[in-house]
Amino acid sequence: MLVIAFLMGVVYSVPLGPLGQIMLNKAINKGFWHGFSMAIIGAGANFVYAFAFLMGTGSLIFSPKLKITIQLIGFIFLLYVGAKEILLPLISRPEKKKNRELEKSCEPEIQFNGKVFLTNFFTVMSYFISNPTIVAFWINMSALINLKLIHQHSLWNYALFSSIFSFGTLTCQYLAILIVKRAQKNYKLHGMARHVSLSLFVITVTYFIYLTIRNLQSLYGF
Repeated sequence: MLVIAFLMGVVYSVPLGPLGQIMLNKAINKGFWHGFSMAIIGAGANFVYAFAFLMGTGSLIFSPKLKITIQLIGFIFLLYVGAKEILLPLISRPEKKKNRELEKSCEPEIQFNGKVFLTNFFTVMSYFISNPTIVAFWINMSALINLKLIHQHSLWNYALFSSIFSFGTLTCQYLAILIVKRAQKNYKLHGMARHVSLSLFVITVTYFIYLTIRNLQSLYGF
């Protein structure tokens, strides 16, 4: 059970979505802890989601109207942070961008402080609230996990599975940050990674918009 929980966390947290791209960009542009702190907060959120849904209480937390309202607010905030961290650096003036990247390795990392941690906390929470696929994933997976993997249903086993799952997510994102930090010195590879990040961000956010519209249609019938 524990090995499967860890592997599920690793696969689940491959940083292809908007939060993963924001995390990697922060790690590259501002320093390791600017990115890895988001991974730590995300691991905590994954633990809460896994534990709540394994107990069968995850889908009962909010009423439908409150959930869609919070989802819209979180989505707007996530969109703002994504545009600031991914889009704006790409559309900055070209004549300054290359020199900026070449000088980056000589600059000290931007200081990590409580304000940065709080901003990262709200960014991660906005993602987990605004992403409708997370709830859909855990509704389906929690039933399968309870049926196939957890044979003795208790709070301890739920907490243990959730802890190992969240540790798997943290491990995967830690390794991803190390990889992109090593690739940072290669200007061409770095530039390519930025454009891939933007493309993945746009695709995922577009999908979020589609799912949000579907939820609004089902809720209000328009």
